[in-house]
Amino acid sequence: MNFPESDYQRQLIVASLDDFTPNATLPNFLGGQFGATPENWRRAVVNFLCLNVNCGLIEATHRPEISAHDSARFLAELLSNGDVGNNIPVDVLWDVLYFNGTDELKKIVESVGMCSWNSISSPLNRDFVGKLTEVYENFVKK
Repeated sequence: MNFPESDYQRQLIVASLDDFTPNATLPNFLGGQFGATPENWRRAVVNFLCLNVNCGLIEATHRPEISAHDSARFLAELLSNGDVGNNIPVDVLWDVLYFNGTDELKKIVESVGMCSWNSISSPLNRDFVGKLTEVYENFVKK
């Protein structure tokens, strides 16, 4: 599976340590939300969040119903159109919807010895990427 490995590594380490919003996701990828192509960055963030929620590596901190629905479609809809039912515009939702790492993600991060804030700036860990790739490929097979 093809994904920006170092950006995913950094973001998933953060997720295993603390919660984060969509606007704080993949901050270095394509220059983040203030880069030259914010629409491409937004698409990458939606893909990251949907994939990792569906694979059980992250979850919406205060919105358990996101994981209960068809996660990818429901989450992509929220991040594209806002929460119409609760009258939350999309730009606000990107600041107030929080995600955190699941126990499964924390086990993976711990297994490769990267469960510290210092690990965020670590070089790419091939063991970690291999475990992510395995999780993603197993999800695709389902």
